[in-house]
Amino acid sequence: MAGMRAVAERAGVSLSTVSAVLGNGSDKYVSEEIKQKVLQAAEELEYVPPVKAEARTKTIAVILPIITSPFFSNVLSGVEGFVFREKKMMLYYNTNYEFEREKECLQMLKRQRPQGSILSSVCPKEQEEAYHRWIRKHFIDRGIFVVIIEKRVEAEGFYSVFVDQFQAQKEAVAHLISLGHRRIAYLYGNQKLLLSQERFEGYKSALEEAGLPFHKSLVRFGDFSPASGYLAMRELLDFGEEFTAVASANDQMAIGAVKALRQTGKSVPEDVAVIGFDNLSVSTLIDPALSTIHVPTYQMGRQAAQIIGNLMQGISCMPQNILETSLIVRKSSNPSASNEWEMFGW
Repeated sequence: MAGMRAVAERAGVSLSTVSAVLGNGSDKYVSEEIKQKVLQAAEELEYVPPVKAEARTKTIAVILPIITSPFFSNVLSGVEGFVFREKKMMLYYNTNYEFEREKECLQMLKRQRPQGSILSSVCPKEQEEAYHRWIRKHFIDRGIFVVIIEKRVEAEGFYSVFVDQFQAQKEAVAHLISLGHRRIAYLYGNQKLLLSQERFEGYKSALEEAGLPFHKSLVRFGDFSPASGYLAMRELLDFGEEFTAVASANDQMAIGAVKALRQTGKSVPEDVAVIGFDNLSVSTLIDPALSTIHVPTYQMGRQAAQIIGNLMQGISCMPQNILETSLIVRKSSNPSASNEWEMFGW
């Protein structure tokens, strides 16, 4: 592994300059041009600054797609619950669903050397194998534990905490079918993510199992935001598609869909039944309250952090950790169901 001297030679600067930029915090005396030369040389040589073991054991890094989503804020709360109890520190990075930004966050973490990293990755499926090799080389092989949340990862050295996206979405659609619905629209989530594909396959599987045809014209694409759900539903309605129910890949798009339906004079669930996915607290505050799939988001964050804590103590952990989901039936799909506000968890 390259040291500071090698970085100095590559950058064409003195050892003290490299130390100022990478080591002792006095880089304010170094020009921006020289600083960038040093950082580039360090990156090319894959230099990792020595960090005291004591500092590494106190920090957990969390990289999530978007903190403004109630889903991920609940996950972060779960991590924080563990971090506070164990008197550790937490670093948080937001990727905005951008894979290039996610990689930049990890590049910065290479210098921080945290105890472990919790990552909800937006890596495209076709790049996962190479990406996992890179993470293993720069983190796992250097003693930094990595826990991936939201999807199952079987790559060597990784740990994951996830739910069965396929089966959960299948259960949601089966619920609509059990109520007599035969033409069920679907709001697809962020197309970059594997979990979106898994949920979509669950939707199709439920139709197939019930002997119902799959209609491509009843599928619209969003990005998990309420606005995208609203626009997707308006498109379905504007094109005159016939359907009596809609399953959404998450609650936020479902809420947008409910708004579009009501704006166009449709009654929920009498004209169109709606079901979401995640069970966000806000989903009980709309009218009608939203049927959904409960995902234990707080538990997901807490367990991911606990895995890192256990591994640091030499306690072995299961590489793959699946959490249970459950169907929550409210008035948006069943007019006789509860419409009560949920006052806890937000």
